[in-house]
Amino acid sequence: MTGGIEQNGLHESSLVVGWLDKPMLYCHREYMSTTKEERLQIRIDPSEKALLERAAAASHLNMSAFVVQAAASRAEEVLAERSSIRLSAEAAAAFTEALDRPAQVNDRLAKALRRKRKFSWLD
Repeated sequence: MTGGIEQNGLHESSLVVGWLDKPMLYCHREYMSTTKEERLQIRIDPSEKALLERAAAASHLNMSAFVVQAAASRAEEVLAERSSIRLSAEAAAAFTEALDRPAQVNDRLAKALRRKRKFSWLD
């Protein structure tokens, strides 16, 4: 054969095809760093399973790692939403007004501000 590389009797075009048939495996250390002891079993319909399998393959993850990653991400979103405060328009206006008013320092606060601190700020 001319104009190409041969390896073990195969032309370079054969090597490329062989390489494409065997996708590289990715190692996601984040999911391998600890031993997992807990188990989660779920039931899903075949179309949902097929969807998850395609998405896991597209993400170069196994099914378990993909489902755990997706579920944990959504769980963080849900919990972050719960940590925010939702106010009505009237309550928001009252809150903003209270923040805009200058604070009044009473005797107890003034005394606390004069005490020596037990910590120092890192600059």
